[in-house]
Amino acid sequence: MQHKGSTDARHDDSVTVLRSLVAITRRGLVDARSGEPRLSITDQSIVMAIADEPGIRSTDIARMFRLNRSTVSRQLSALIALGLVQETTSPAGRGRPLTLTPAGEDAFRHTLDTLQGVIDTHLAQWSDAEVARFAHDLQRFDRGDAAS
Repeated sequence: MQHKGSTDARHDDSVTVLRSLVAITRRGLVDARSGEPRLSITDQSIVMAIADEPGIRSTDIARMFRLNRSTVSRQLSALIALGLVQETTSPAGRGRPLTLTPAGEDAFRHTLDTLQGVIDTHLAQWSDAEVARFAHDLQRFDRGDAAS
């Protein structure tokens, strides 16, 4: 049985984890807006989703980010107009699979490089063992593993 004090401390630590993850992500994505074209955080997220899953459809993106399909449609229209995303034909004839154009790939790489720079800066003073442990723990957290 956990004592009330340790439950409160665990909750406080959990809140710190959440706030830190949000802050790091937001700062990194805002820093990535320095390139051209200047993409919003939503634009960057959609570009990253397409890069991770070429052929994804707008309905999948809407579900992934819990957005209204019309919102995703508007965002995709803008990304297509910028020449970053293109619709392809589906062999099954259902929906319009999405892929990145070469310019979209460049924007994606710029975002990743910027985010990697933020992470590298934050980890610069950490030992190799600390970075390895942190990477392991984040992977475990992301997968939802009970133990590793």
